[in-house]
Amino acid sequence: MNPVSPGPDVRLVEPGDSPGGAPLSNDAPPGIRRTFWLWTAPARALWWSEWYAHQRLLLVFAFLWLGAVWLLPLAVDPLWTLLTGAAFALAAGPAFGGADVIHGCEEFTFAGAPTRGQRYLSRMVVGGGAVLLFNGMSVLALERNLSDVLLRLVLATGSAPAQVSRPEMLYALVFAVPFTAYAIGFVIAALAPSRTVAFTSWLWAALGALALLRGGLQLEEIRLDTLNGRIALPLLLLISAMTLWVGGRFYRRKEASSGNVPLRVPPGFWGWIAGLVLAALGLVLLISWFVGNFTRLL
Repeated sequence: MNPVSPGPDVRLVEPGDSPGGAPLSNDAPPGIRRTFWLWTAPARALWWSEWYAHQRLLLVFAFLWLGAVWLLPLAVDPLWTLLTGAAFALAAGPAFGGADVIHGCEEFTFAGAPTRGQRYLSRMVVGGGAVLLFNGMSVLALERNLSDVLLRLVLATGSAPAQVSRPEMLYALVFAVPFTAYAIGFVIAALAPSRTVAFTSWLWAALGALALLRGGLQLEEIRLDTLNGRIALPLLLLISAMTLWVGGRFYRRKEASSGNVPLRVPPGFWGWIAGLVLAALGLVLLISWFVGNFTRLL
């Protein structure tokens, strides 16, 4: 009796990949040629599904933005309306990146036809586009004095537009800082092994974005003796792009987490609590520094 010869090695490949692991070329047979791209029908279907799954979050923040633009300038400086875009970025990162982990359906999602990379890309585009849209609307509201336009419907305020000495720097950071927070929170939530990590990713996102901004401004003070965003802005954009790219590479190899597990503290209870406390303390210190130096950034 002849011994059974060992079978060939078996490994999972992403659809559109060749057996050797290299991407298929355009000369591949039509049946296995890569067809997913940003403007194809599958991509548009994924975009629609992501928008539909998060429409309540988008609608809630749309009403919050409208209320902030309309009512907030009556009590405080209109520049505080810019915080609505930052708040949405902190909420959108875990909501879009960790949707499957939070709802306990990651195994079901990974078993579907779209690959991990396709889902990651669609969620990144829809969530990131919404972050840029909310911040763009806030900048437009300040530039066009939209709060006064809306208030004229009920009373005459005569309020002047917000005065900014360096609008290019401020508005550039308004886009870069929230997008960096979104990128960090999105990647942490997407790679999270549990709901607890996904739910707390907003804290690490805020800490990381503000720490990067603080580091960039500190370098500008040392190298340029002024705050103009020439170091902070490229640093934020570079870290955001690298974070999303590295996160996508790891997400393609991620194993599905256990579904329907209760929200619980991960192993190492005291270490986890200490990390959260230190992160919250660092976030408070960074916020206090930015509040104290707010006028220097305008």
